[in-house]
Amino acid sequence: MKKLLFFIVSILFFIGSNAQVDQSTLMEKIKEHDEIPREMAYLHLNKSTYLEGEQIAFTAYVLNKQILKPSEATNLYILIKDENNKVIKEKLVLVEDGTSSNTIRVDSLFTAGNYNISAFTNWMRNFKEQNYFVENIKIIEAESSDENTASATTENIDLQFLPESGHLLNGVINTVGVIAKKHDGKGIANAEIRITNDKNQQLAQCKLNRFGIGKFSFIPETGTAYKAEISYPGVQSIIYELNVPVERNGIILSAITTQEELRLLVKTNPESSRSLKNENYSLLLHNLTESKMYDIDFKDKFSIPFLFNLKDLPPGINTVTLFNSKNNIIAERIFFNYNNLPKTTFKRPNIKASSDSIKIQLKTKQALDSMKVSVSVLPKFSLSDQNNHSITSYLLLQPYIKGAVQQADWYFNEIDKRKVRELDNLLITQGWSTYDWNFVFNKDLKIAYQYEDLLKIEGVLNKPDKKNQEFLIHATSTRAPQRISLPGNTKSFIVNDFFHTTESELEISRVDGNRLLPANLFVRFSPSAFPDLYTNPPYVHLDLKKNAPNIKLEQPVIFFDENRETLDEVVIEKRIDKVKQRERKLNNKEIYGNVKVVDLDDIMLYRTLSTYLSTQPGLNVNEPPGSLIVTAGPGNSFGTPSGLEGRSEGGSRTDSSMRFYLDDVPMENEFFYQYPLELVDYVKINRRGLGGGFMEANGSIRVYSRPGSIYEDSRTIKPQKFQLPVAFSQQKKYYIPKFSNEYGAFFQSYGVIDWKPLLKSDSKGEISFKIKKPQVDYQLIIQGISDDGVLIQDVQHIKLNDADLN
Repeated sequence: MKKLLFFIVSILFFIGSNAQVDQSTLMEKIKEHDEIPREMAYLHLNKSTYLEGEQIAFTAYVLNKQILKPSEATNLYILIKDENNKVIKEKLVLVEDGTSSNTIRVDSLFTAGNYNISAFTNWMRNFKEQNYFVENIKIIEAESSDENTASATTENIDLQFLPESGHLLNGVINTVGVIAKKHDGKGIANAEIRITNDKNQQLAQCKLNRFGIGKFSFIPETGTAYKAEISYPGVQSIIYELNVPVERNGIILSAITTQEELRLLVKTNPESSRSLKNENYSLLLHNLTESKMYDIDFKDKFSIPFLFNLKDLPPGINTVTLFNSKNNIIAERIFFNYNNLPKTTFKRPNIKASSDSIKIQLKTKQALDSMKVSVSVLPKFSLSDQNNHSITSYLLLQPYIKGAVQQADWYFNEIDKRKVRELDNLLITQGWSTYDWNFVFNKDLKIAYQYEDLLKIEGVLNKPDKKNQEFLIHATSTRAPQRISLPGNTKSFIVNDFFHTTESELEISRVDGNRLLPANLFVRFSPSAFPDLYTNPPYVHLDLKKNAPNIKLEQPVIFFDENRETLDEVVIEKRIDKVKQRERKLNNKEIYGNVKVVDLDDIMLYRTLSTYLSTQPGLNVNEPPGSLIVTAGPGNSFGTPSGLEGRSEGGSRTDSSMRFYLDDVPMENEFFYQYPLELVDYVKINRRGLGGGFMEANGSIRVYSRPGSIYEDSRTIKPQKFQLPVAFSQQKKYYIPKFSNEYGAFFQSYGVIDWKPLLKSDSKGEISFKIKKPQVDYQLIIQGISDDGVLIQDVQHIKLNDADLN
């Protein structure tokens, strides 16, 4: 049975509630509410439609909601879910100075279909408003075809009528928003709506826009039945019976917005005038940065007008709320102020071409402080960029909207009177107030989810010792080693601000003289699991355009990625010296140092590390009691006067001696005193210290432990290993998929030219980057932020001949 839902968004949800505060404290409560910091997240995706095997590349932007300036540092969770809400991929990235970037491979866990990608911080989970990011992406098979078979039949229409201020009032002109959508969230364009009463008299009519949104005005009456007739191309008009609830008494808000002003009318009807004469009302105009209160006194009036100059109000969403004397909310209306919008675009790019590449220089139309942008370079007629949002529409509009917005970015490009009007209609039909008044008035508000910046680990000792103890958290490729010193009888320790990636195991050893022993710890981690967040599903599904070519490969697509392996050159020898072969392989990978592999003959001959090093050219070795000191020099003396130049009184390391490492962990010289050579697999000697920074100015010796050796003893490093349940994803390089044909129809529909995730402005305020010279016309899809709170978005279309050849 066909049924029309007359969807009334009532904001009388607080009448009769206990959430009442004294009128004098209302402004204070609102101020306290607004001062609670908020974060907003946005992901600039390199595109919206991906082939199997590609990388989903993104740049994350996290901003302070009140001032749109970059967050200093925060943990950002990234989830990809399928249409059944099952998590397919999850990542944790560290956002620093408002930005981060990464990639997610479209691997065997994905199948063709629609997915949701979301991004949020733990702090965002405290609030009902949509400060998180969620968007649809589509995965397609390389040799399939995709046709949009959805049709706007009467069986799958979602038709809603929404009164402007939340309810209808008898006997006065009411404005009603209309929205008509298909099951996939797309609006039914150009549908016509007729409203008639039970006498078949037409009371109102309107034509919906391209997104299926419109509005009409009429005078409803209690006790009257109404009908709505909807018609649109290709479908016979249908008439619905409407039981419209109309209130006999009450107050409504009626607003008209232009580019310059807001005209607001607070009005009632004669039936309500008697009860309103002795009642005081207040009109609150508020936003994220300020609030103003206006007294309302009807007396003998049925309407009270207000006129606001929008140039005097903050840009973006503003809200007007009508309170009675008990601070119950009577009506509410939100509107958007386009004036002084914190948004800018770029001037026409300066493009210089060489034989095989192009250099692109971009400068914003508005002078900005330091800015960071990401750029997706796609063919001009790409079908792979169907995201509904830009950074501007998502951060300034989406948090105040119920559900998703179809082509939300359209409202922020080439702004004119029509777009002001259309956005206002959108706010009538889908807008909602982020002010949860129970939240505002709650004196005992508790923050359930804490702000997160990096990780935290807590080590609990299985056997506390009366003596002082020392632990070593081993270094990884992204983190320096860390020593933990504990007084005797200490049972546990906590490490805050800890950074660790999923690519590495956490290794902890207990330091005992010059031995590293298993830590014998129990470790707790925070966070201990990936959090989940209920997100309003972005129900505007992505579909290929009807004029898109069949998705059939003209020539194979070859994906190059971080998993590719370059095979070593094969050298065939009559006799193979395995030690020399391994030594040669290790040296091929070493840029600055020289690698020496320790074999059985070395162990039997030299016994200790110090004796072995004394045989290496260019090293001066000295082993006074309790220490090992090595300096780089022309000789290779052992126990000679020239070897004393690296030693200070007491035998400790001096500024001229080489730095020691054990398995890439910086160690003190004392650790290697009389160190058994049987524990050494190989040694990397960097005499000049090149590539090691100031810490290795005098060179370095890196000792690598022998794993699984028959020569192991109690000094062999056997760190206790842990797998963190949640760790950061190391930033991955984006690899451009290679197409055999980079000018055909398939490439122009779904190909990728380049992706630049994190570009920063130079001293001239310009952004510059290079790309491989395309073979087709292309577009630059640019998103970004500035340090002074301006959002950057632009799309620049470039023709192949739009370049000056050097």
